[in-house]
Amino acid sequence: MAIQSLQKGGNIALDLADQAAQPLVVGLSWEQPATAKPLIIDASLFLLNASGVVRDDRDFIFYNQEADQNGAVCRLPAAELKEASNQDGFVIALPSLPDDIERLAVCLTLDTDGTPEAAFRAISWVRARVVNRDDGQAICEYRDEMMGAETALIVAELYRHRGGWKFRAVGQGFAGGLRALAAHFGVLVADDASPSAKTSAPEEPFSTRPPTLDKETEAALTGALKRRRRTLQDILGAQVEDIKTRYRLIQPLLKRALQDNPNESQSRLLLDRILQDVLGFELTDIKTEQRIKGRFADYVLALNGVDALVIEAKRLGAPLGDKQIFQANIYAAFSGIRWAVLTNILNWRLYRVVARDKVEADLVFAVDLQNGLDDENAYRLMLLLKAGLARCELLEKLWRKTVALSQQNLIAAILSEGVLNKIRAVLLREHDQALSLQEIQDAIEREVLR
Repeated sequence: MAIQSLQKGGNIALDLADQAAQPLVVGLSWEQPATAKPLIIDASLFLLNASGVVRDDRDFIFYNQEADQNGAVCRLPAAELKEASNQDGFVIALPSLPDDIERLAVCLTLDTDGTPEAAFRAISWVRARVVNRDDGQAICEYRDEMMGAETALIVAELYRHRGGWKFRAVGQGFAGGLRALAAHFGVLVADDASPSAKTSAPEEPFSTRPPTLDKETEAALTGALKRRRRTLQDILGAQVEDIKTRYRLIQPLLKRALQDNPNESQSRLLLDRILQDVLGFELTDIKTEQRIKGRFADYVLALNGVDALVIEAKRLGAPLGDKQIFQANIYAAFSGIRWAVLTNILNWRLYRVVARDKVEADLVFAVDLQNGLDDENAYRLMLLLKAGLARCELLEKLWRKTVALSQQNLIAAILSEGVLNKIRAVLLREHDQALSLQEIQDAIEREVLR
């Protein structure tokens, strides 16, 4: 039987009674030009549920974890690679896959350590070929020759379809390498540099970090912005769009984390990644488990070496209440810090710490990451970027606006003598009623402010 070649987006059914009932090999191969600098290419496979994310870290098959927990998927042994002229690949027993696995994503990534300019455009082609392992009969293949600046590829996928399985040629690229790819599928891997990893170890590995924008994209953006003089609104607008992009990259991680119901240590690891890869703080900017005068802070973030923000961190999805920010507020007041955040990863509340006769905190805004980011909430979250905190006048302006529009100040404004005089004049003109200011105030308190 002739092998069927697929174009990008094409698919083929795997007969459940024939090919899918036998172990399959998805072999991966590629060609680098002889004159090009050799690149290190790694293969990985993700077992995905109906939501398009892994159930846990054991559904991520790569060089450090060569088989899944059920033995349904494993990396192709080295001896078989040579026989089939593959450079990597996987053995897949489709009938052995758990019922809640809907899709298998077969991927390639570049190791960019030491070669940050590496991209798949340096590769002449990549190929995925499906073969019956028992008899060596090739079923189909997909060859991609149109790669660009990406450093990660979803080459192909196998997915359930009407009681059987299909193979699809995908060819979808990502900037950001394995980190971006893993984040797309909901894998969170802590690294040794994580601030929380220094102070507390998770009870179980709660694995890869979400991606940052790759350096090439950031360089292109920087170059484009330098070509014209930008207004403050241009800058803020670009940062709002940037935070939306970073949020979209972390969405699969949040979805996966909610399924796992992580403990507090695991939640801290996820928060570490958000602080670095979404909000843009460096490791040197982040301090954990700080103490002053008997008061503790889960996190303290610094700008240019000066402490600027205190964070009270709770377990992912835990209920939040204003009283929980008390200790962070006291720490902030003792340290001369103006801003404090209370977060359970999904919800972020920013407070302005004010040390009057007693320490008080005004709630400036709250952002809920579960329901997406509209422009208003993206702007608010943008203010928590490292670059946003550096523009403290924007936060101060927002705080003053929030205070001005508070219920207490609105009531005081309505009942002020100047406003009451305006109301008295309108009532006299429109209704021919000469009322005293006290009568008007009593009526407002009784009929409007009750």
